[in-house]
Amino acid sequence: MGTSLTAAGFVWATLSLMAAILCCTGFYLPYWIQGRLLGKVDAYFNSFRRCNYPRVSPEGIVEIVEECGRYTRFWDIPSPWWQASTVLVGTGSALSLLIAVTATAACCIKYVVYSTTARIAGILQFTSVLLVITGAAIYPLGWDNREVQEACGNSSHAYKLGSCQHSWSVYVLASAVLILLLCVCLSFCASRVNGHSFRM
Repeated sequence: MGTSLTAAGFVWATLSLMAAILCCTGFYLPYWIQGRLLGKVDAYFNSFRRCNYPRVSPEGIVEIVEECGRYTRFWDIPSPWWQASTVLVGTGSALSLLIAVTATAACCIKYVVYSTTARIAGILQFTSVLLVITGAAIYPLGWDNREVQEACGNSSHAYKLGSCQHSWSVYVLASAVLILLLCVCLSFCASRVNGHSFRM
């Protein structure tokens, strides 16, 4: 089995896979922000999932359900900004995963990626970066919703977390973005095969 990747291309493929895994992990896990419910239990949120939430029991008592889950429907997400963030970060993560699978396949199969397609992949990775950054940038606009205020206090508003703090999934997403930016640069020297070298 041959490959058309250069040494930089192998690094590009490896980092692309690493960035895609980090991006998808950071997107899926609900640890973007952390607060406290009723001063007892930590609560975690991302754009479409949360961990630990209050529920009124049949007896009328407020109890904390200690589990993670997603909102039942897209329209149940408590903020239109979080809905947009879900679409943007999810699309960026999926795009990074698609490029990573293609780049990984190019490690084993010849002519999957050549110089032009590697550059296109780099441009798509940059698009992925823009989508993730835009989604992460608009996410704080939804911090004024009731669920966040229950965990972070009434002082939480757009771009103001109140008593909450960022949690570790945000840092996972940030590292994915940085690695993807490195991948964009590496994609321009990833292949030794020129697209015009094929003859019919």
